[in-house]
Amino acid sequence: MKLLDMQTNGLAIGLASRLDSNRAINVSKDLSSFLFEKKIKVTPESRIANILGLPGKSLHEMTADQVPAIACVGGDGTILRVAQKLPFKNPPAILGVNVGAVGFLAEFDVNTRDSFNQLVSANLIEERCMRLSCHVDNQDHFPPALNEILVITSRPSKALSVTVSVDKQVYTTGYLDGVIVSTPTGSTAYSLSAGGALVAPEVEAVQLVPVSPFVRTGFKPILLSSNSTIEIELLRPKLNAIIAIDGQNEYTINSAATKRITIRKSPSGISFLRTQTSRTSFFSRLNKKLLPGAKFPVPKYDQPEE
Repeated sequence: MKLLDMQTNGLAIGLASRLDSNRAINVSKDLSSFLFEKKIKVTPESRIANILGLPGKSLHEMTADQVPAIACVGGDGTILRVAQKLPFKNPPAILGVNVGAVGFLAEFDVNTRDSFNQLVSANLIEERCMRLSCHVDNQDHFPPALNEILVITSRPSKALSVTVSVDKQVYTTGYLDGVIVSTPTGSTAYSLSAGGALVAPEVEAVQLVPVSPFVRTGFKPILLSSNSTIEIELLRPKLNAIIAIDGQNEYTINSAATKRITIRKSPSGISFLRTQTSRTSFFSRLNKKLLPGAKFPVPKYDQPEE
């Protein structure tokens, strides 16, 4: 698809923006003006609609039927916030417009007005991403997680004691600060910092990564089938835990009243719009935005003696 195709089909592009960044707001203004010049309808998120002087909608009202794509102006945090607020069923695809520090999830970096021309004229295809659902004692429901679900101690000086099970089989029991359950999308985020593996987007899997485990706990990062059901049982009733969803929402869990936290694949996924080149170049994005590393000189081998 091309965003320019929306000139004739009567559909709109959603627009969400980071609000604590003047640059993001200015880019959102410029982008909305540019789209109107191209006769493409724009439906901004309610919280930025007044700034743009346009009628808006809340994110949970934007479905793909009327708003097939939503441009997110900001960084990865903006994209994660938007993904959580979009409707559970039939959400629009996300097109990331990076004005943040890294913007690994974003597709476009905005530098000049030419960036807008590229954005609307590029051939875009969907990259479907799985999400995770979380329940406490199979009752409480939390927003789906695009990156990860983190279960962590509520007191940094005290470690959690947990039993982690996969499909009713115990994987490990021991002390640690927390457990990260991540998607392939989240494998480039907190999971990676904690020692997890990078997972290519086309691999549908769930990764378990411990945060600061006690040496004798024996908890090593492990990749699991996306159909796995993960259970985390809290064993210290006097130490509450915190569940953090994508670093956006935190919930305190009463360990004395809670038996287990259950995490599995969510029936609701999210799509990103990618250019054809970048979709097949996950490693190029890694090296450009995430793993630039040091550039070592090519070793010079000794010349043979004369």
